[in-house]
Amino acid sequence: MDKIKLGKFPFLNCVPIYHALEKGEIQKEIQFELLVDVPSGLNERLKKAECDMAPISSIAYVDLNEEVFLLPDLSISAKGEVKSVILFSQVPIEKLHKQPIFITRQSATSIALLKLLLKEYFCIEAQYRPGEIAQLNGQAVAGLAIGDAALRIKAKGIYPYQLDLGELWQKWTGLPFVFGVFAVRKEAWQKKEVKELWRLLCLSKKWGLSHLEQLARLYAHEAIDLRQYWQHLDYDLTALHLEGLKQFFTYLQKNGQIKVVPKIEFASFS
Repeated sequence: MDKIKLGKFPFLNCVPIYHALEKGEIQKEIQFELLVDVPSGLNERLKKAECDMAPISSIAYVDLNEEVFLLPDLSISAKGEVKSVILFSQVPIEKLHKQPIFITRQSATSIALLKLLLKEYFCIEAQYRPGEIAQLNGQAVAGLAIGDAALRIKAKGIYPYQLDLGELWQKWTGLPFVFGVFAVRKEAWQKKEVKELWRLLCLSKKWGLSHLEQLARLYAHEAIDLRQYWQHLDYDLTALHLEGLKQFFTYLQKNGQIKVVPKIEFASFS
């Protein structure tokens, strides 16, 4: 039988979920192939059935909901500051109206959230341009960065104004923000090995969250306090997370970014 193909983001935010599974800290009897790609890449791989199970941008579920189930108990979320999805700016955020803002191509969810917050919270219509602000050496007026790039730019302190999108979302709605969900292709979920891999991921997450100090030493990264960073993230998927996700979809529909709010369908274990 072909190995199960499991996706993973190439960011430090995935370490607490994947480390124990990858490094043998938990016992596993199934074989799988790890596909490492940015969120937009895994969204596409799952759509093309090049991957069986993967974290995806939460907004990608709108397009993929006919083909995938959501998996319980796993997400990449934030209840407040996320620290790695940030709009960096040389001017106050309120002065970005009609200004160019560079947006990373790596995450559809973060782009949609940025456009939503700027329009609804700040009443700003900006000029969005594709590009990685990390490569512009502080020369851009403003730009959105995610993942490890955002952590590095934040540590350098080269942009005086920083808008943490997770923090602003919670301030605006009172809800956690779900940046990434875990999804499985519906046909793959019929395989017992795929169900077992989900169980192992949940065990790996439990191990990781109880060993953050150890993981921070193993993955020591420039000037970033990794333990503090991971403690700001939330890897669960509770009813409150789902309320935040549905609120996000509802706002996107209202603003014309999506046509329909999808019905959320979880993988069944019966």
